[in-house]
Amino acid sequence: MKTQAYIKLVSSVDNSKKSVVEMSILPGENTPWHYHTLFSETFEVLKGTLEIGKGNEIHHLKQGGSATIKPNEKHYFNNISAEECIVKTTLDPGNKNFENALFILKGLANDGLASKAGTPKSLADLALFVYLNNSKMVGIQKIAAPLFNMVAKAAIKRGRLDELLARYCK
Repeated sequence: MKTQAYIKLVSSVDNSKKSVVEMSILPGENTPWHYHTLFSETFEVLKGTLEIGKGNEIHHLKQGGSATIKPNEKHYFNNISAEECIVKTTLDPGNKNFENALFILKGLANDGLASKAGTPKSLADLALFVYLNNSKMVGIQKIAAPLFNMVAKAAIKRGRLDELLARYCK
Protein backbone atom coordinates (compact mmCIF):
# COMPACT_ATOMS: atom_id res chain seq x y z
CA MET A 1 0.00 0.00 0.00
CA LYS A 2 1.34 3.43 -0.97
CA THR A 3 2.04 5.86 1.87
CA GLN A 4 -0.12 8.96 1.65
CA ALA A 5 1.50 12.39 1.60
CA TYR A 6 0.83 14.11 4.92
CA ILE A 7 0.53 17.83 5.56
CA LYS A 8 -0.75 19.87 8.50
CA LEU A 9 -0.83 23.64 8.87
CA VAL A 10 0.55 24.39 12.35
CA SER A 11 0.44 28.19 12.05
CA SER A 12 -0.75 30.32 9.15
CA VAL A 13 0.27 33.79 8.07
CA ASP A 14 -3.48 34.46 8.43
CA ASN A 15 -2.98 34.62 12.22
CA SER A 16 0.78 34.76 12.74
CA LYS A 17 3.87 36.43 11.31
CA LYS A 18 5.22 33.03 10.24
CA SER A 19 3.91 30.09 8.24
CA VAL A 20 4.56 26.74 9.94
CA VAL A 21 3.73 23.50 8.14
CA GLU A 22 4.35 19.93 9.24
CA MET A 23 4.60 17.51 6.31
CA SER A 24 5.92 14.20 5.10
CA ILE A 25 8.70 13.88 2.59
CA LEU A 26 8.38 10.39 1.17
CA PRO A 27 11.34 8.23 0.09
CA GLY A 28 12.69 9.58 -3.20
CA GLU A 29 10.86 12.89 -2.88
CA ASN A 30 13.13 15.83 -3.65
CA THR A 31 13.43 19.31 -5.07
CA PRO A 32 15.98 20.64 -7.55
CA TRP A 33 18.34 23.44 -6.56
CA HIS A 34 16.34 26.66 -6.19
CA TYR A 35 15.99 29.73 -3.99
CA HIS A 36 13.26 31.99 -2.61
CA THR A 37 13.40 35.80 -2.51
CA LEU A 38 10.57 36.55 -0.09
CA PHE A 39 11.34 34.55 3.07
CA SER A 40 13.73 32.35 5.01
CA GLU A 41 12.85 28.67 5.26
CA THR A 42 13.75 26.53 8.29
CA PHE A 43 13.54 22.74 8.11
CA GLU A 44 13.32 20.82 11.40
CA VAL A 45 13.34 17.03 11.12
CA LEU A 46 10.75 15.45 13.42
CA LYS A 47 11.23 11.89 12.12
CA GLY A 48 13.62 10.25 9.69
CA THR A 49 16.54 11.70 7.75
CA LEU A 50 16.63 14.53 5.23
CA GLU A 51 19.46 15.57 2.95
CA ILE A 52 19.62 19.32 2.47
CA GLY A 53 21.93 21.08 0.07
CA LYS A 54 22.56 24.64 1.21
CA GLY A 55 24.94 26.89 -0.66
CA ASN A 56 28.04 24.74 -1.20
CA GLU A 57 27.30 22.34 1.68
CA ILE A 58 25.31 19.12 2.03
CA HIS A 59 23.74 18.30 5.40
CA HIS A 60 22.16 15.03 6.53
CA LEU A 61 19.64 16.02 9.17
CA LYS A 62 18.24 13.44 11.56
CA GLN A 63 15.45 13.76 14.12
CA GLY A 64 15.94 17.01 16.03
CA GLY A 65 18.26 18.49 13.40
CA SER A 66 17.46 21.72 11.61
CA ALA A 67 18.74 24.02 8.90
CA THR A 68 17.71 27.55 7.97
CA ILE A 69 17.86 28.76 4.39
CA LYS A 70 18.13 32.55 4.06
CA PRO A 71 16.35 34.51 1.30
CA ASN A 72 18.24 34.19 -2.01
CA GLU A 73 20.29 31.21 -0.73
CA LYS A 74 20.25 28.28 -3.14
CA HIS A 75 19.12 24.97 -1.66
CA TYR A 76 17.45 21.62 -2.26
CA PHE A 77 16.12 18.76 -0.17
CA ASN A 78 16.01 15.05 -0.79
CA ASN A 79 14.73 12.09 1.20
CA ILE A 80 17.45 9.59 0.31
CA SER A 81 16.30 7.05 2.92
CA ALA A 82 13.77 4.23 2.52
CA GLU A 83 11.65 5.72 5.32
CA GLU A 84 9.17 8.59 5.43
CA CYS A 85 10.63 11.81 6.80
CA ILE A 86 8.44 14.25 8.75
CA VAL A 87 9.60 17.87 8.79
CA LYS A 88 8.35 21.09 10.27
CA THR A 89 8.96 23.91 7.81
CA THR A 90 8.83 27.51 9.05
CA LEU A 91 8.74 30.52 6.72
CA ASP A 92 9.71 33.91 8.07
CA PRO A 93 7.90 36.04 7.15
CA GLY A 94 4.95 33.79 6.47
CA ASN A 95 3.56 33.43 2.97
CA LYS A 96 -0.01 32.31 2.14
CA ASN A 97 0.88 31.36 -1.44
CA PHE A 98 3.62 29.03 -0.15
CA GLU A 99 1.16 27.44 2.30
CA ASN A 100 -1.30 26.85 -0.55
CA ALA A 101 1.46 25.53 -2.84
CA LEU A 102 2.36 22.81 -0.33
CA PHE A 103 -1.28 21.76 0.17
CA ILE A 104 -1.72 21.58 -3.61
CA LEU A 105 1.50 19.60 -4.03
CA LYS A 106 0.60 17.02 -1.36
CA GLY A 107 -2.98 16.79 -2.67
CA LEU A 108 -1.77 16.14 -6.21
CA ALA A 109 0.58 13.45 -4.86
CA ASN A 110 -2.24 11.73 -2.97
CA ASP A 111 -4.38 11.79 -6.12
CA GLY A 112 -1.61 10.16 -8.17
CA LEU A 113 -0.95 13.38 -10.11
CA ALA A 114 2.71 13.73 -9.05
CA SER A 115 5.82 11.69 -9.76
CA LYS A 116 7.65 9.61 -7.12
CA ALA A 117 9.93 12.63 -6.68
CA GLY A 118 6.83 14.69 -5.76
CA THR A 119 6.80 16.73 -8.97
CA PRO A 120 3.36 17.50 -10.45
CA LYS A 121 2.91 15.52 -13.67
CA SER A 122 1.03 18.35 -15.42
CA LEU A 123 3.23 21.19 -16.71
CA ALA A 124 0.50 23.69 -15.78
CA ASP A 125 0.31 22.35 -12.20
CA LEU A 126 4.11 22.38 -11.90
CA ALA A 127 4.29 25.95 -13.22
CA LEU A 128 1.60 27.02 -10.73
CA PHE A 129 3.49 25.35 -7.86
CA VAL A 130 6.73 27.14 -8.81
CA TYR A 131 4.84 30.44 -9.15
CA LEU A 132 3.01 30.10 -5.82
CA ASN A 133 5.96 29.06 -3.68
CA ASN A 134 8.31 31.78 -4.98
CA SER A 135 10.81 29.22 -6.30
CA LYS A 136 13.53 30.70 -8.47
CA MET A 137 15.46 28.29 -10.64
CA VAL A 138 19.25 28.12 -10.75
CA GLY A 139 21.78 26.91 -13.29
CA ILE A 140 20.57 25.64 -16.65
CA GLN A 141 16.99 25.45 -15.30
CA LYS A 142 16.86 29.28 -15.34
CA ILE A 143 16.24 29.20 -19.09
CA ALA A 144 12.84 27.55 -18.39
CA ALA A 145 11.69 30.35 -16.04
CA PRO A 146 10.01 32.51 -18.73
CA LEU A 147 8.13 29.46 -20.05
CA PHE A 148 7.01 28.52 -16.53
CA ASN A 149 5.78 32.08 -15.92
CA MET A 150 3.84 32.06 -19.19
CA VAL A 151 2.29 28.64 -18.44
CA ALA A 152 1.37 29.70 -14.88
CA LYS A 153 -0.31 32.90 -16.07
CA ALA A 154 -2.28 30.97 -18.72
CA ALA A 155 -3.35 28.38 -16.12
CA ILE A 156 -4.52 31.15 -13.79
CA LYS A 157 -6.45 32.79 -16.62
CA ARG A 158 -8.25 29.57 -17.52
CA GLY A 159 -9.15 28.87 -13.87
CA ARG A 160 -6.78 26.00 -13.01
CA LEU A 161 -5.42 27.76 -9.92
CA ASP A 162 -8.96 28.32 -8.63
CA GLU A 163 -9.69 24.59 -9.17
CA LEU A 164 -6.58 23.55 -7.24
CA LEU A 165 -7.27 25.98 -4.39
CA ALA A 166 -10.88 24.76 -4.10
CA ARG A 167 -9.85 21.10 -4.12
CA TYR A 168 -6.79 21.13 -1.85
CA CYS A 169 -6.81 24.34 0.22
CA LYS A 170 -10.14 24.35 2.03
